[in-house]
Parts: sequence; C-alpha cells; structure tokens
Amino acid sequence: MVAANIGAIIVVIIALIVIIAVIIFLIEILAPIFIGLIIIAIIIGVGLWIYGKMKSS
Repeated sequence: MVAANIGAIIVVIIALIVIIAVIIFLIEILAPIFIGLIIIAIIIGVGLWIYGKMKSS
C-alpha cells in the first residue's frame, strides 16, 4: 500500500511540475505581447488626450 501511495504522490508532483512549467512557458511567450499591447494602448490614449486638449484650446 505504501508503495502505491508513494507512486501516486510522485505522479501528482510530476503533473504539477509539468502544469507549472507550461504556465510559465505561456507567460514568458505571452507577457511581451500583452506588455506591448498595453504600452500601445497607453501611447494612443495619451496621444488622443493631448490631441483633444490641443483641439479644445
């Protein structure tokens, strides 16, 4: 029984490591894309805000 429990624990640990590795891998790939989109959104937002201020004055 003990051997079966140890085997199950090892399988769960390996599964968790794989899941965490996949999540980290996806974050590393997608993070620059999200950061880029956020920066572009901020630049466009500020640009439109400045344009609106200049147009109104």
